[in-house]
Amino acid sequence: MFTSTFKESREGEIVLMDLSATCLQSLLDYVYTGELLLLGEEAEELFTAASRLQITSALDIITRFLRERISTENCLGLYVLAYSHNHRPLLHPTSSYIAFHFEHLSELPAFLYLDVSILTTIIASETLAVDSELIVYRAVHRWVTHNLDERLPKLAALMDHVRLPLLTPEELAEVRAQTEEFYECVRLPWEELSVEERLWASRGLRHGMYHEGMVCVGLPKWSEVNLEDEELDSHVHFFDPSIDQWDQLPDLKSVTSPSCTSMGHKLYIAGGQHLDGSYSDNLLVYDTLGGCWSQLPSMSIARAWHAFLMCKKKLYVAGGWDNTGMLISAETYDLEQEEWMTISSLPFALTYFASAALRSKLYLIGGEMGDSDLPVPHKGFLVYDVISGAWSQIPMALEFYEASAITLGNCIFMVGGLSGEDAHGNRHFTQRCICLLRDGKTNHNISVPSLPIAISYPGVACWRKRIYVFGGDSNNRSSSAIHYWEPGQNTWTQCTASLPDPNYGAFGFGCIPLKVPRKHILSIFHRGSATAVAEHATCS
Repeated sequence: MFTSTFKESREGEIVLMDLSATCLQSLLDYVYTGELLLLGEEAEELFTAASRLQITSALDIITRFLRERISTENCLGLYVLAYSHNHRPLLHPTSSYIAFHFEHLSELPAFLYLDVSILTTIIASETLAVDSELIVYRAVHRWVTHNLDERLPKLAALMDHVRLPLLTPEELAEVRAQTEEFYECVRLPWEELSVEERLWASRGLRHGMYHEGMVCVGLPKWSEVNLEDEELDSHVHFFDPSIDQWDQLPDLKSVTSPSCTSMGHKLYIAGGQHLDGSYSDNLLVYDTLGGCWSQLPSMSIARAWHAFLMCKKKLYVAGGWDNTGMLISAETYDLEQEEWMTISSLPFALTYFASAALRSKLYLIGGEMGDSDLPVPHKGFLVYDVISGAWSQIPMALEFYEASAITLGNCIFMVGGLSGEDAHGNRHFTQRCICLLRDGKTNHNISVPSLPIAISYPGVACWRKRIYVFGGDSNNRSSSAIHYWEPGQNTWTQCTASLPDPNYGAFGFGCIPLKVPRKHILSIFHRGSATAVAEHATCS
């Protein structure tokens, strides 16, 4: 208020309302000494004072103090405090805490005294970790009935944020019984909507309605494959790290070695190779809500072993192989416009590389470049800027060959791969794991332990703050092990589970995060008309 156009910036004497002498003295001491004594019961008052007086450095200290002490007892109050001052450094962690513990917090007395604008912001969030929308409705109902005369007029606006299409028939009956006198929208026939219509009407699932895990599109272990088979499918499995358990999804028919990426509850597959050696130009999507594979417009060029990345709701395909050899072409598919567009080609052919997307840029890392008869190690990044549409090159001291890449935070982690050629021209499997910065330099602030086994092209994916490594090749055999690591740990941890199919391995382009709706949510989407049920049965 002192640097703005408010009258306080022009007056010589200012009255500070609702500010205790003790609090003001603490801030004055901080200004002169740089020391700030923080006690739990005074921290919130000091936060308000530092914010109003615009003492930024003190506000930062108090914010850190409060963030370290967020609990079920104080998080609603801290959220209100951060919300009233529009202070994001405190608003973000408190809102995340509320989202994760919403069901418990909504039953506390403090919840009943939230301002309607704050309550609206909370229940509108898709990040709520609730497995049933009835939890959200009951929270709204308790808040309204706590002061019915004053709050009843606000019910309609609040109910606009309750995702009624996500209620089961039994849950909807409860809502109707309590609200149908004054909220007619509950009468809408949600059961007659298709899967896509219901999802659109609900504005999407809450975070707690999904299992968040990883999907592996299996690569056949050729030693176990009968080459006389007319068809060879890629088996698709979903791994839930919270319980170390696999579930099988519908197979990907008649293709191997495709590349995959995902967005939310949709898995996208591009290209691959058929058993007869021909290459695929298909783009397919598996919707975990719909339960089936669907064909999207095909790529302009068939390919396999290519980069396939998601960035800003667009799919990007670059490099790879086809029947003519190594490719330099690249193209992008707009998920909203539903069309392909050619983009700038790679400056040179590249193979055996790793790929990752980070902050509006696509990275092709390491590998070999040039003619396949005279390959040259590629020591560097090929970087495509999705905004400018141009490729650039960043040199790198290290060589990566058949390694896998995964992003975590602002870094790119390289996992496994083969070593550089020795004096006899041979490469060896490695246990190497390295954290790279976006400029290609090693991040020495993050130390990643070596893998327990030496492997190339393992499947890699992130879950929460962990990096998971699936399978990979090792000395002419495929590993079936699963390991994970997270920053700060000194070793990799092996999961009790292993790859689910003994005839299929995991590889670098075939593992990706995916959200799978919980079973009771799926039952909501697939109940109703005979047509919808029949469609789901056909897809599955």
